[in-house]
Amino acid sequence: MKASMMAAAVTVAAALAGCSTGGGGNMFAARDTAVEYVRVFDIKTDAAGPAVTRAASEGISRNIGNATLAAPLPEGAEVQDQPGRFKLADPAGAPPGTIPARGPTCDGASWTAKATPDVRGSQDMNIVACLFPYKGGYHLDLYAAFTRPEGGWLAWPRRAYGYVLGTPDKYAEKTMLDIVRSIRESTGAQVALVEARPEVAGAPWLEPSGVAPRTSQTSKP
Repeated sequence: MKASMMAAAVTVAAALAGCSTGGGGNMFAARDTAVEYVRVFDIKTDAAGPAVTRAASEGISRNIGNATLAAPLPEGAEVQDQPGRFKLADPAGAPPGTIPARGPTCDGASWTAKATPDVRGSQDMNIVACLFPYKGGYHLDLYAAFTRPEGGWLAWPRRAYGYVLGTPDKYAEKTMLDIVRSIRESTGAQVALVEARPEVAGAPWLEPSGVAPRTSQTSKP
């Protein structure tokens, strides 16, 4: 049923694309847009460290089955007063309008996850998660980046696919949210948003796992 609905949507969209030439030609100019998401959460829980990292691993596995997970040994026995933070790659070496191929580094994290999922409607998606323990709890730093094709003759079919199967923006957002949701649900943690780029609507990290997010960034064909 879903396949037939998708096929019908693509057919209608393709017909609209052929008829919507209008008076200008720019609407059919294909282009690539670099998209980046940053989310940082503060997590307070009495659960032991292994329980938190296990919940984080379960959270990312809900959307990505082949993520590279690691639990690095701490450099010192004493937990820091302030949480660490991932270091974003320097964009200076990347061509203008593109995203650095190397994602952020997670030095000092007690748990990391990295993945490059193949998501329809995107190119070169990169997702990184870093869990930083500190005396007050944990910080969970999340990063997602990809290139989104826009415009061109495939604009309307691409939009139809997005309506039926979801957009890469929602996939990236849901993948990040399900990590923090899993920690909250498994450990009873209190979770607060520290940083969000772009801004996030509402408080979707407090919703049950699997709920689709309402991103503030609107996907374009």
